Amino acid sequence: MRANRVKANGVHYTPPALADFLATVTLNVLGDFAGTLAVLDPACGDGALLRAFVKCLPDRVRKRVVLHGYEMDPEALRRARQVLSDAGVRDVRLIHGDFLSVQGVDAVAGGRQLSLLEPDIGKRAADRFDAVIANPPYVRTQVLGAAEAQRLARRFGLSGRVDLYQAFAKAMANVLRPGGVLGLLTSNRFLTIRSGAALRHLLRSEFDLAGIYDLGDTKLFSAAVLPSIVVAKRRAPGQSSPTCLFDRVYGCRSAEDTRDARTEFPSVLDAFKDRSVCGVVATESGPFRIERGVLRAEEDDDVWSLSTPDYQEWLAHVRETQACTFDDVAHIRVGIKTTADGVFVRDDWEHLPRDTCPEDEVLRPLITDLHAGRWVASQQPGRIKVLYPHTVVAGRRTPIDLKDYPRARAYLEAHKERLSRREYVLEAGRQWYEIWVPHDPSEWAKPKIVFPDIAEEPRFFLDSTEAVVNGNCYWITLRPGYATDWLLLMLAIANSTFITRYYDLAFHNKLYAGRRRFMTQYVRRFPLPDISSSVSRKIIALVRRLVEQRANPAWQEWEAVTNRLVWEGFGLVKEAAR
Repeated sequence: MRANRVKANGVHYTPPALADFLATVTLNVLGDFAGTLAVLDPACGDGALLRAFVKCLPDRVRKRVVLHGYEMDPEALRRARQVLSDAGVRDVRLIHGDFLSVQGVDAVAGGRQLSLLEPDIGKRAADRFDAVIANPPYVRTQVLGAAEAQRLARRFGLSGRVDLYQAFAKAMANVLRPGGVLGLLTSNRFLTIRSGAALRHLLRSEFDLAGIYDLGDTKLFSAAVLPSIVVAKRRAPGQSSPTCLFDRVYGCRSAEDTRDARTEFPSVLDAFKDRSVCGVVATESGPFRIERGVLRAEEDDDVWSLSTPDYQEWLAHVRETQACTFDDVAHIRVGIKTTADGVFVRDDWEHLPRDTCPEDEVLRPLITDLHAGRWVASQQPGRIKVLYPHTVVAGRRTPIDLKDYPRARAYLEAHKERLSRREYVLEAGRQWYEIWVPHDPSEWAKPKIVFPDIAEEPRFFLDSTEAVVNGNCYWITLRPGYATDWLLLMLAIANSTFITRYYDLAFHNKLYAGRRRFMTQYVRRFPLPDISSSVSRKIIALVRRLVEQRANPAWQEWEAVTNRLVWEGFGLVKEAAR
């Protein structure tokens, strides 16, 4: 039952060591407290977080604490009651139910948050909580369902892609008193992706941020979740947000990093929670790099990342020396999304019966992440093809007329039940057999840079085959009026060690094993040097060789020289020599 609930509801119980760390940093911000201390966990599970919170308190304070918890799983709630039965606090109030369904958690009236109306908590605004410590479930829109996502969006004022943790965050903010402290454990994705904008805005506008802890690929969860902790104090009227500490830890990938490891620690968390420890540390789980700094956020809160004076100086230098960005000269887009790849994408079309094998005119070679190399594709597209039911008529994209393609029609109608279940396609006024994100078919014929969404190191390559790009990759085409040389210069920047350095300082959206997410919102901001400079002209000439003469014995030397010239193009001569 527990495994099924984890899968269905986005529930990941907090390991004890991580619960202790969250409780400690939350209490550090809460500080000394007089009177009754009301603490809430809105999705308390088996009570681990509330237990950790109490464990970190001195005995004299425990007797003034009232613990509140909500939990929908009866078995988890039973375990929580057992775990907290000897907590030594003033009272424990655990409720079987959905915290988000409690009347008042979503409401704001007259500039004041309404208090909860549950009798166990109280009806007066003064009864709002002094601390909320939480690891709320994270369930995406696709799992929640459109109707539930829309309901939550209306109740809690959410926009964009709705995730359940966003609704929890808004509700928790609404029940914290001014000066109350939030200790939030959630996926670190919210720091760097667009769908996290709602949470970033909430935290920035309604809280004084005290600390962010990006726990990266430490594998502190059994699930494939990269956790982060946010500790923030509910802002009182007239207050301003102070500097926010930002610490992060990620596994080391290079042998050089491993050699730099400091004294071994029993665990990565033992090293991380000691703020005097910085740099590469050795642990039983391997080497990890710990960085300490403060929160750096762009003016539009597009990305939250760690900043130090050295990092800021380096990024400022790049901004001063760049001539423009990728977005200024090119379009960067994700590949097609069929939302039914099992129907549209195959590598065995030729084995289908003749009368249901679509016509060659609608079968297009498909580039996927399997083709992703550096500079050129690792293999030529052609084996994998996509049934692409779109064409251009009078300069506009339009679905093909199935009457003109009887074999494609027979094939698609054999899958009509599955395709018609994509209600969002029909609701958008589209034909049942269309690809959900098809892009403009006339664009595929243009020279383009293609790169995978996820890669440990950059793998950008030039494609001139007119192939369609799949949704696990992105593609770049030039804006009107820009010569092909710009594409070659962009290719050099994107494949350089310079850009990995830039990416890690500006965005740092990494998954397990050091894999980076190369998404439009990041790549569009990649810097470009002056294309007319002598260094840029040398770079362009070398890239032309790299894409045209892959078998040349001097190819690796050309690549090394190109990489060095990219650094020099941004005035980083010393770093180019390393």
